[in-house]
Amino acid sequence: MPIFEYRCTECGCNFEKLHKTTTEPKPACPDCGSWEIQKEFSTFSSVGPSTSGTGCNSGG
Repeated sequence: MPIFEYRCTECGCNFEKLHKTTTEPKPACPDCGSWEIQKEFSTFSSVGPSTSGTGCNSGG
C-alpha cells in the first residue's frame, strides 16, 4: 500500500496518508478538516548492497 504525503493549503499542515488503492480520494486535513490539500513530491531511501566495502555484510 502506498503512502502519500500531503500539505494543507489552508493551515500549512503536512501529513501522510496510507492508501489501499491509488484511486482513493484525497483525505481532509487532520488539523483543520479542510479539503484544500495538495499532494507533495515524496522522496525515499533504499538500502542495498554496498560496493565501497563500508556496508554491512548480510552473511553468506
